[in-house]
Amino acid sequence: MHIYIARQPIFNQMKDVIAYELLYRDPKTLTANISDADAATNSVLMGSILVASFEQLVEGKLAFINFTKNLINDGTPLLFSPKYMIVEILEDIVPDEAFIQRLRELKEKGYTLALDDFIADYPYKEIIDLVDIIKVDFLLTTREEQQQIIKRYKRPGLKFLAEKVETSSAFNRAKALNYDYFQGYYFAKPSVFKYKDMSTISTNLFTIIKMLDAKNPDYRALTVLFEQDIALTYKLFKYANSPMYGSMEQISTINRALVRLGFGNIRNCMYMILLRYISSSQNSDLVSVSLQRAKMMELLSTSVGLANRSSECFLVGLFSMLDVLTDKPIVKALDELPLSQESKEAILHQKNALGLPLKLILAYEKGNWHEVENTRQTLRLHSLNMVSIYMKALDWASEILLSTK
Repeated sequence: MHIYIARQPIFNQMKDVIAYELLYRDPKTLTANISDADAATNSVLMGSILVASFEQLVEGKLAFINFTKNLINDGTPLLFSPKYMIVEILEDIVPDEAFIQRLRELKEKGYTLALDDFIADYPYKEIIDLVDIIKVDFLLTTREEQQQIIKRYKRPGLKFLAEKVETSSAFNRAKALNYDYFQGYYFAKPSVFKYKDMSTISTNLFTIIKMLDAKNPDYRALTVLFEQDIALTYKLFKYANSPMYGSMEQISTINRALVRLGFGNIRNCMYMILLRYISSSQNSDLVSVSLQRAKMMELLSTSVGLANRSSECFLVGLFSMLDVLTDKPIVKALDELPLSQESKEAILHQKNALGLPLKLILAYEKGNWHEVENTRQTLRLHSLNMVSIYMKALDWASEILLSTK
C-alpha cells in the first residue's frame, strides 16, 4: 500500500516559506476525497510520521494539520510536539465547554492554534479568543470582509493568514491589508508525495520487541522506551483504546496502556506495526509467509544453539521477504533497517549462524528435500521434526493475523 500526502507551502510577506500545510489525499483519486475526517487526519499524522520522514517532508518548517473535534477532544494533538505542529481547528466545529477546555489545555502546553477557512460571519467568539492564527478564505470573502476581519479581530499576537490566494492581485491586496501569511495557487498548488508504507523503523521498536521476548519484561523500562517514541505511543494508545478491550474508560497514560494490553497483546501490536511498514492488505499472503518464517526461526533457535538470540532469529525470518514487500532491491531495503550486519548477511546469503536456519526454512518451503537434508546435516539437526515446526509457525501466524484484523 502507498500513502499519499499533499503539501502546500505557506509564505510570509517576503515570500519566504515559513510552514507547510499537510493535506490528506485519497490513494485512489489523489484528491481530497474525505468521507471520514477523523480517518483523514489520522492518515496524515501516521503517514507523515510513521511512513514518510516528517523532517524531510516539512524541511524543518512548521506543519499545519487539520484536527477534527473528536481528535481534539481525544487529546490526539498532545501526542505530537508543539515545536513542529500547528493545530488547525476546522471551521465547521460547533464548540461546547469540553472542547473549549481542550483548546485551553493545548494553549497552556505551548501549542499554536489556527482557525481554518474563516469567513466574516463566523459565530464562535470563544474559539477566536483562543487562536493564534486566523486563516481567511479569500475565495469565500469579499474585499470589504477581508479588510473588516483584520480591523475587527486584530489584537497583539494574533496573525492573519490569507488562504486560497489565486492571483497576484489577491496577494497584493492581502499584503496591503497587512495579512501576515499567504497560501494558495498563486504561489503553489499542493504537491503530492507518494510513500510506500515502509520507512525507517525506529531502533526503539526493535528494542521493545526484544524486551517483550524476555521471561519477565520490565514495565518501567518499556514505559521509558515508549516515552521516547511519539509514533509508537500513538499506536499503543489507539490499540489500548480499541473496542476489543470492552472497557469504555479511555486510556491516556503509557503505563495504563501496557497494563490493559498485557505483554502478549503489546508484542502482537509491535509486530503488526513492523508489518504495516512493509506491507498492505493486498499482500496478506506475503505477510503470512513472513510471520511463518519469523516463528520458524524462533522455534529453531534453541535447536541450533541460538536460544539467547531468539529475537535476532525472529527478525531475520520476519524481514527475509523485504525486497518483495517493499519493491526495492534487498540490499537497499535492508539498509533502511537498524539490523546487525550479521542479520543482514544472514538474509542476503544464508551462510552464517543466523543464515543457515533460514536456508533450511527456504529449502523446506520450496520442497527442495536434498537441500533440506544437507542443511540439517550441517546444523546437526538429525532428529528435527520440520513438519511440527512448520505447523506451529503456520498456526501462530494465522492467529496473529486474525487477532489484529
